[in-house]
Amino acid sequence: MKHRSRLLAALAGLCSASLLAGCGGGLFQSHQAAPQVYELRPPAAGPLAPRIAATLVVARPAVRPGLDSDRIAVLLPDRRVDAFAGSRWSAPVPVLVQSLLIEGLRARGGFEAVVAERGAFNGRYLLQSEVREFAAVYASEGAAPLVRVQLHAELGRVADRRLLVTLDGRGEKAATGNRLRDVLAAFEAAYAEAADAIAAGTHAAALADGSGDGAQQEPAAAQRPAAGP
Repeated sequence: MKHRSRLLAALAGLCSASLLAGCGGGLFQSHQAAPQVYELRPPAAGPLAPRIAATLVVARPAVRPGLDSDRIAVLLPDRRVDAFAGSRWSAPVPVLVQSLLIEGLRARGGFEAVVAERGAFNGRYLLQSEVREFAAVYASEGAAPLVRVQLHAELGRVADRRLLVTLDGRGEKAATGNRLRDVLAAFEAAYAEAADAIAAGTHAAALADGSGDGAQQEPAAAQRPAAGP
């Protein structure tokens, strides 16, 4: 009910383990002067068809405590939350995930338009989400981590503030090594899996809703009359 209430309110308003920071000293101490900035690329995925003649507004996600920053989060074996030292995402996690969702949905072509909530355009549908997991999980120091991404989302219809569907997307990917580039690759793969479930579920719910301007498909090539004898 808490997530439903938050959606209705919004509708009404329309590297390696040795690179970890804050672990004391030893291998987990970093002396880098300036952080390296990394971005995640939106996953490549197939089109969402048919195209729905409606605008989808994507709200900035809420996040679980410990994730509301640009730090690349790590969960250590003793359940401590830390981060890779000297490394940052290109934006805080809520901004990063919102951008990735928008780019991914636009690229898949399932809606006439996909815009950010803070934009100047009103939409027929609002997608609101929460980032529940977005971290590299270490079972032991020095081992390659398992990256976990979990997204919870709700799609609502703006006109009558109706909740259409609740979605959960989960992705897990074991890093192939304990270097930061391996961990980043695992983040991209885990995010892609989670985001695909959100995107597909969003499109399916909007298509089933039937309250928009309808679904429009790319026009078929005009058929030419058969040539006479």
